[in-house]
Amino acid sequence: MANAQQPAWIEAHRAGCLKWRGAPPGMPAELADEFMTNLKAGSTIRKLTSGMKEFGPSLVSYSRFKKHCELHPEWAAEAWRISKINGDFGKGHNRIKTHCKFGHPFATYQRLNFDKGSVIRKCNMCHFLRYKEGGRVKPEIMVKVKAELERGATISSLTASGKPTRLLAHHAFKRARRENPEIDILAAKVIEGSRSRALRTRWTRVHNEIRREQNNDYYMIRALLPVSFPDKDDVVGAIFEDLLTGALKRENVRARVKSYVAAHNKLFPTKYAKFGESPLLSLDEAIFEDGTSTRGDNVSRGLWD
Repeated sequence: MANAQQPAWIEAHRAGCLKWRGAPPGMPAELADEFMTNLKAGSTIRKLTSGMKEFGPSLVSYSRFKKHCELHPEWAAEAWRISKINGDFGKGHNRIKTHCKFGHPFATYQRLNFDKGSVIRKCNMCHFLRYKEGGRVKPEIMVKVKAELERGATISSLTASGKPTRLLAHHAFKRARRENPEIDILAAKVIEGSRSRALRTRWTRVHNEIRREQNNDYYMIRALLPVSFPDKDDVVGAIFEDLLTGALKRENVRARVKSYVAAHNKLFPTKYAKFGESPLLSLDEAIFEDGTSTRGDNVSRGLWD
């Protein structure tokens, strides 16, 4: 019962081991004749000894073949000679081709690919047509795609290469949309939601960029004012007000800064205007902090009396 549950490849491996148990080194005479017959029929040593999936089960292991060659050097020389001829047969026939198998000229659509150390010519037009048509989607993959779309997953998460959530290529997804109306409806809903999110993100970025430019303008204008100027924010505010109303253009700010400073000094002369070496004092200023008497109350005569 336990043996019946073993995978087929384990059973085949066990049978192969039992076949050669107790056998002398090398190959039996009848197996060597069969090996040589296959070589003369067009096979190669690699095909008969590798056991690769593309070549089918091996006739004998390479180690036994090598040991047989040591025991029978003449047979080995003949086997290697035939195998080399068979292996070289057909090599280079693709080099003289001028068109792919679908008739597209290599002179226009050729593309060189490196595959397993070899240079292979590919046809760009065939690749384009295959991509345009799209690959077929297996039913089980289609079920997973539908479930992910219903969950609200983005299309890029299903088709972008390198992502762990990738289920299929984008061209295959496009073909699935064309052939399956239900998938197309779900994809359209996902795209509409993505477009709304993209618009919100776009306007947020635009708003942030405007705010960033305004902040940069603020510090730029402050840098244009004299270092010792105390009321920089008042002048910056006046400049911003004219910028918003259109009375001042952005490119004229640097040339007009001095005029704004002069206008501010004229508006508040008691802070900046001087009479001799002393600053001017306002007659409306209170003499004492805890009193209501002003300097104007004590004036007994005019300046030119």
